[in-house]
Amino acid sequence: MTCLEAFISTDGIAPSLRNDYWREVTRPFCDTTVVSSDKGATLEGTMRIRHLGGLTLGATTFNAQRYKRDRPTIARSGLDHYLVHVVVAGSIHGDFDGRDVVAGPGGICFIDLARAYHCQVDAGQRLAMTIPRAGINQALGARDLHGLVLQAGNPMTRLLKDYLCGFHAVSGQLSASEDAAALEALGTLLSAGLVTAAPVEHSPTSVLGQALRMRVLDYIDHQLTQPDLGPERLMQRFRVSRAHLYRVFADLGGVAHVIKRKRLDAAYARLVDPRHAAQPASQVAAHFGFRDMARFRKSFIARFGLAPDEASDSGRRGCPPATDGDNALSSHFSAHSRP
Repeated sequence: MTCLEAFISTDGIAPSLRNDYWREVTRPFCDTTVVSSDKGATLEGTMRIRHLGGLTLGATTFNAQRYKRDRPTIARSGLDHYLVHVVVAGSIHGDFDGRDVVAGPGGICFIDLARAYHCQVDAGQRLAMTIPRAGINQALGARDLHGLVLQAGNPMTRLLKDYLCGFHAVSGQLSASEDAAALEALGTLLSAGLVTAAPVEHSPTSVLGQALRMRVLDYIDHQLTQPDLGPERLMQRFRVSRAHLYRVFADLGGVAHVIKRKRLDAAYARLVDPRHAAQPASQVAAHFGFRDMARFRKSFIARFGLAPDEASDSGRRGCPPATDGDNALSSHFSAHSRP
């Protein structure tokens, strides 16, 4: 099967432009800054990216860097994925939403791209892979994987690392049927390696509860602009009681909270998108179901730390956000690919 590949590198980029270039390359995942305090130090790195069967595979090298993923970045990126890092050389140290994380060579680190983190990496090399959340949740149920590290030396970690390295090496040379078989085997190995990860507290424990939540979340994502979207509509659509609907979303603060959060994130992504620069914040708020501009502004500031007008101003100076998941990642990296 032919696999399109993007090669990205700061080599050949003028030193005065490297920081902006590399920050833009890594923008869907985090805000990146250089660690060195030496005058003239710049961000440096290379990426070799492949897209295959819903996965994004990357082999990357870099100098010492800091990464920060906050709520605005999460909302702007639109990624509902896990990012898996196989540490080949160097190390990762950071705070992943309250979890202290250290991953050294041979370790495998899992990052939930729907949650915040900040970390520092030494100069090194790693293999990276993005996996849609639905794939892991379907196999394991909702698990707390954010910042989980499978430590080097553990037999399952070694097996996973060897498989992922091999998969990266041959992913562009397999036939369609071989790709499917390799991806299925990868899913099985990941499930085996993550089965001891702690379930998300209060998340649905039954298969039916997990399936219902996935269906409701998918429905919400496609109905965010509908003014009557709320618990009542969901109860009718899925024929469940209010109590059952609340139980399924208890760990997320209830379904009404989920809808509000998703609407705020969608509004933020719209406001920072320069393609919608002419659309006033009040119109964006109304588009996503917020009838009271004062309440929208208060909720927006509480979630993102800035006012809607400030987000809109930043969008006029920026580039279109990377949304729509895998297709956007493919387009984003292809746009920065170099010969």
